[in-house]
Amino acid sequence: MDSVYDLLGACGLYCGACYHYRASLPEGQHLLEMAVDQGRSLDGYGCQGCRSGVLYCHPGCSHCAVRRCAEGRKLVHCGLCSEFPCDRIRAFQSGGRIHHRDVLVHLEELMVIGPDRWLAQQAQRWRCRCGAGFSWYEVLCRRCGAPLASYGSGPAARQDPSAPRNAGVRTLNGG
Repeated sequence: MDSVYDLLGACGLYCGACYHYRASLPEGQHLLEMAVDQGRSLDGYGCQGCRSGVLYCHPGCSHCAVRRCAEGRKLVHCGLCSEFPCDRIRAFQSGGRIHHRDVLVHLEELMVIGPDRWLAQQAQRWRCRCGAGFSWYEVLCRRCGAPLASYGSGPAARQDPSAPRNAGVRTLNGG
């Protein structure tokens, strides 16, 4: 795949908001410090995006079945597949991570507006009003201290399925 799409997960995730990707950036040092505080090893922690040659070492990323399937079909993303939405992407969506919940909506948006425009929108969506980028689970901006429209403080799915999702994210229907 073309490196312009390194931050476009085949599944519909925006890798530019992933804490493993953000930790690999100079302004992501605090994410590395948080990982160490949580007892995580930093070996293989950095990532350059789903389509890059440098992936986070976790098997869910480094051996991703969704990415492998899309690449095998020579698709930029799963929304372009004749079998969309398949059982594999539905299982990924409901796999217990908050940031996975909206992948079908993201894939539908990608089909309508295309990957270039979608990536530009996501890059803007995951920036604080001060211009600093942030990850899916940062709640306060590291630069200015403003509250962030993130998924909250951790990746585990909320117990309450009616809890707000995708705070601050605009969808095609305006929601």
